[in-house]
Amino acid sequence: MKVVFFGSGTFAVPSLQAAASAHEIVRIVTQRARPAGRGGKMRPTPVATAAEQMGREVVECGDVNSAEAVEAVAACGADVICVADFGQRVHRPMREAARLGALNVHGSILPALRGAAPVNWAIIRGLERTGVTTFRLVDEMDAGAIYLIKETAIEPGETAEQLKARLAELGAEAICETLDGLAAGSLEATEQDHTKATRAPKLKKSDGRIDWRADAKTIRDLIHGAWPWPGGQAVLARQAGGDVAVVIARATVEDVGGGGQSPGMFDDELRVRTGGGRLRIDQIKPAGKRLMAWADFVNGYRIALGDRFVEVEVDDVG
Repeated sequence: MKVVFFGSGTFAVPSLQAAASAHEIVRIVTQRARPAGRGGKMRPTPVATAAEQMGREVVECGDVNSAEAVEAVAACGADVICVADFGQRVHRPMREAARLGALNVHGSILPALRGAAPVNWAIIRGLERTGVTTFRLVDEMDAGAIYLIKETAIEPGETAEQLKARLAELGAEAICETLDGLAAGSLEATEQDHTKATRAPKLKKSDGRIDWRADAKTIRDLIHGAWPWPGGQAVLARQAGGDVAVVIARATVEDVGGGGQSPGMFDDELRVRTGGGRLRIDQIKPAGKRLMAWADFVNGYRIALGDRFVEVEVDDVG
């Protein structure tokens, strides 16, 4: 199969590598390099970096739906366009530039969690299972007919960062099986049940704000689902030394019952009381500082009985 590959982020890299090992990649298209870091140095996308390591040319494209971009893809004589973590919508003229149209690999079991952040919301919403789906691209976001689905369990201690890495590998398997099936003419797409669709919109900074009145599991799921961005956000109100803004990266549910009294307050074991149960903080990042173990934070910031976490005010503007 002749394949044009559209991808940008880390989720797409295993799919590119897997597709290239079994099929002919005739063109690789990615988002343009962007300034990053304090120095504003231009940083290529992970797909651009991977393509370079593979010895392949990559096309940086600011508008994949431009007439020039469509003509360039059509000239490749591709059988299919493969899209993964690309960052641009692919309109009908571009989809029709390949014989079999365009397919996408998405990090959820569609029609659940359509949108930009399915991995994060799967954990935040406390799901026990998720997966990847390959499907035919259409105008409506993540609504095309499904080629195949691969499922996996979500581990209790797994962060969105870890789950996304696992799903990227599972997505690569799904892409290869889909391309193989299309090449053999043995794979048919099945329409989604749109009545069961749920949404997974792009995260806002305020989505990481912790409400300590929630139960311990709900808070743990939020913390893990929001890592590494925007992170589980709170303010540590100390009796001595002033308040500290923090992002909590990892936590463990220790008790699921009880609670309701003084949520956010530390007990004598420096566990955090919630609206239901207790939470042990495992990793935390003070504002402007490095990620650190909870014990190191306790010692460095002299956390004591009577200190507490409170909800932070978050502005999504800017």
